[in-house]
Amino acid sequence: RKLFVEKHLVSEAYRDIPLPIGCGQTISQPYVVAYMIACLNLKKTDKVLEIGTGTGYQTAILSHLCQEVYTIEIYSDLLNKAKKRIAKLNLKNLIFKLGNGTEGWQNKALFDAIIISAASEIIPVKLLENLKNQGCLIMPIKKPSGNQKLLLVKKNNETYLEKELLGVKFVPLLNKNIK
Repeated sequence: RKLFVEKHLVSEAYRDIPLPIGCGQTISQPYVVAYMIACLNLKKTDKVLEIGTGTGYQTAILSHLCQEVYTIEIYSDLLNKAKKRIAKLNLKNLIFKLGNGTEGWQNKALFDAIIISAASEIIPVKLLENLKNQGCLIMPIKKPSGNQKLLLVKKNNETYLEKELLGVKFVPLLNKNIK
């Protein structure tokens, strides 16, 4: 994780805490990243959509576990820094996009798994449309109380099976113009 934080935070990189990355965003704590990825039960042949590239830390991990990672970031500054970090690691199975993640990946693309690294009160419909049958989506969901829980959603034909997991704290999912 030290490769994905600013120099002044390198000494904190291996603590199991979120860290600031700029633009009001954070890099998630390592345990939560690992837990979310593990819940997806990825296969080497899977195509994954990641919402919230951030520093590229989770993106890099995903790249080793599946065939392709499509990743969307709303902040151009964060996306450009993530691309530079990823380039140094020589990872080739990644496709980056600057955009509003709530809009999903256009062109009717379908994914085996979708991982969202920001909390929302609802699951964005366009992301559900990007999910293959038998695919899984994981994201933090914001409850009316203000608390957040990880939500694992499995698509089964036209129905969605939802399972609440552990309590978490994420930055809000942004649904606005690109920065």
